[in-house]
Amino acid sequence: MDKLKLIAIDIDGTLLNNEREISRENREAIKRAEKKGIYVILATGRMYRSAKQYEHLFTTNMPLIAYNGGLIKEFNDGKVIFQQDMPKEMVKPMYNFINQYGLSTNFYIDDKLYGDEKNEYINGYAQYIDVPYTKLKDEEIFRYIEKMNIIKMVAFGAEEQLDLFLEKEKKGLEDKIHLVKSLPFMLEIANKDVNKGTALANLGKILDIKSSEMMGIGDNMNDEEMLDYVGNPFVMANGNKLLLKKNYLKTKSNDQDGVAYAISQFL
Repeated sequence: MDKLKLIAIDIDGTLLNNEREISRENREAIKRAEKKGIYVILATGRMYRSAKQYEHLFTTNMPLIAYNGGLIKEFNDGKVIFQQDMPKEMVKPMYNFINQYGLSTNFYIDDKLYGDEKNEYINGYAQYIDVPYTKLKDEEIFRYIEKMNIIKMVAFGAEEQLDLFLEKEKKGLEDKIHLVKSLPFMLEIANKDVNKGTALANLGKILDIKSSEMMGIGDNMNDEEMLDYVGNPFVMANGNKLLLKKNYLKTKSNDQDGVAYAISQFL
């Protein structure tokens, strides 16, 4: 077994418990790993500005993987290491598709959150990740689409509507964009080459760390590529049932310090 050099940790449902807090045990486990010379990073679907609030957990100036790998950015100086936006020609068709299925849309532009005018989910979502947001009318959205680089879109709606959208449309879209449900009511849409696994591969080249020297800890389907890539993949006990069926290592739930338990298996 190769020596462990890097640990990538998802935030929601993994590092955070159900009270949206980070336990003392998880904090101490991160510190123990860093004292052993192991890089510890966050790999999240969240915006950079949202995830940055957790930088106080880390003593090393490691970059953050945000937007499910669409952005890798330094915590300390904000330097962008890697960014891959959605192809411009796909944004308007995706927005139209989402509307056809009665779903709401979030847009992420320059680390700012925007939503369509009828979006009933954006307020609760923005409160959860602790960021401001702006609602736009259709004509404003189309102007933004033409002018701005959009790193990610998210479709919100009833689980059955999201599943219907995926059933009907995914096969024709997956060679153009990346689609993944991170929650039953939340579908993330990005560049087809964007996921946490490719982000770790890119970061590994920079740091000269092999996949076999990495650990990943996650709970949901947007963690799947990360867990497939790393040599030491841990899925949370509260994880998606499809992930729990795969041949990953198992750790405790997010309410039982699952991150600390996974790290303790190697330290």
